[in-house]
Amino acid sequence: MEGLTIKAFGIIAEKLPEQEFKFPKKKDTEELLNSLYNEYPNLKDLDFSLAVNQQLIQQNTSLEGNEEIALLPPFSGG
Repeated sequence: MEGLTIKAFGIIAEKLPEQEFKFPKKKDTEELLNSLYNEYPNLKDLDFSLAVNQQLIQQNTSLEGNEEIALLPPFSGG
């Protein structure tokens, strides 16, 4: 199946049925997050960061449709 590869880590992975799964192509990370929240409503209550192809993102980012997306729990430490 073509599409995005979603990888979840830490507490995020515990809230999803799988740690890694395919997800349909989305035009950008905002559309992706909205779709993930619709599919997995319990994600709305979690604080997490997104990484696209191992790069942390801070704003809406365009997607080609074959990226690896990481859902990362908050980092601790200094």
